[in-house]
Amino acid sequence: MQLTFRPATPSDIPALGAIAFAAFKPSTLIQHISPTSDEAALAFWTQVAQAGLGSGPNTHLVVVEDNSQCPPVIVSFAKWTFVPEGAPLPGIFFSGGGGGGDEDENEAFWATMNNPEFAKEYFGNQAMQHARIVKERAHWYLELITTSPEFQGRGAGKMLMEWGLERVDETGFEAYLEASPEGKGLFEKFGFRVVDEAVYFEGGYVERYMVRRDESICWER
Repeated sequence: MQLTFRPATPSDIPALGAIAFAAFKPSTLIQHISPTSDEAALAFWTQVAQAGLGSGPNTHLVVVEDNSQCPPVIVSFAKWTFVPEGAPLPGIFFSGGGGGGDEDENEAFWATMNNPEFAKEYFGNQAMQHARIVKERAHWYLELITTSPEFQGRGAGKMLMEWGLERVDETGFEAYLEASPEGKGLFEKFGFRVVDEAVYFEGGYVERYMVRRDESICWER
């Protein structure tokens, strides 16, 4: 296997949607918040990937592909976003059902979910925690990182993390993300630490809110 890194292109979007769909489908959490059918869920993740290409110069949708295959096969991707001071926060709650479009469009978005009320609660809580923890400070946000199930644990995610954190360190800002139970250990290896958590399904799923920052700096304002 020969892994290489590059920015995503519009022609990659269907493959990225398929990767996210396959990687997240087994999750108990995703089963509650994803659309009701596999076809709709695939379309949802494809839309999420597509949004990464249309979000402006501060958003970086990047992929890792296996060049030992012909043609090369995308195996992993991530969405890193630089959020300037005071800028609106990215994320599904703001761009999808919580703040994008009119009321009818928002309700139509939530209606596609398997459990609309829980989806509102979950994504709303994500948005609230993001705003509470970083306040209006400039920061980097790792909104999404995922790898095809058959390629997990083979270094693709590490490449995507290293690329993003090089930018984080170059600019000197903090980085923020939400971690699944499966991803927490990887993020800790790259210097992220847990600052808060949310517990769902009576402890069956715990999401951690994590930051990576220079602790010698006073980040509070």
